[in-house]
This record gives sequence, structure tokens and C-alpha cells, in this order.
Amino acid sequence: MADYAAEGTKSSTGTQITRRTGTAAADRVPAGSTLIINNTGAGTHTVTLTNTGTYGGLTVGNRTRTVAAGGGAILWVDPAYDGDGDGWVSVGIDGTASEVQYFVTGL
Repeated sequence: MADYAAEGTKSSTGTQITRRTGTAAADRVPAGSTLIINNTGAGTHTVTLTNTGTYGGLTVGNRTRTVAAGGGAILWVDPAYDGDGDGWVSVGIDGTASEVQYFVTGL
């Protein structure tokens, strides 16, 4: 398990960011970050934001995003709904998780 802080900001000079390789579960990203996801595999993958927090005392369901084979997606980690008490959310990837790469941005 690793915690990946958001990298990059809006800048006219650009910013270097780090490519992360997916794991089946346990890597965490900060609520409020944006994930840029790339599926390098031959099949569809589902990325799951595993919520452990609550909103107004109610349990919030996990959020999923399907990423087509050879495709990409952008997923905003909504701080009002995603994450746990310390402001992080676990990212889970089904199947061969290493086929999914992503960037954690502060954009």
C-alpha cells in the first residue's frame, strides 16, 4: 500500500508528474485530486474508489469507472463523497491491475 500525493498545478510552464502502476487494491490518493487513467490492456478494467467515510451520517457507496481496452479516463476524487476520515481514498483495479497506469494530479 502506498499513499500518492497529488502532483502538478495549473502552470504555463507545465509540471512533471509521476506515472503510477495500478494495484488490485490499497494504493490511496487524496480526496480532491484528479486521476488521469490509461488502460494498456486488451480488456476493459474497472477502477473503484473505495469509500470508508460517511456523508451526513450515511454510508457512501464505492464509486466505479470503467476504462475501455486501450483507452483512458479522467476521474475526479470528490472530497464531499469520496475518501475516509483522513482525506484519502483507496483505489482498486480489477483483473490484471498492472495494465492500468494513472497519474494523480492536483488539477
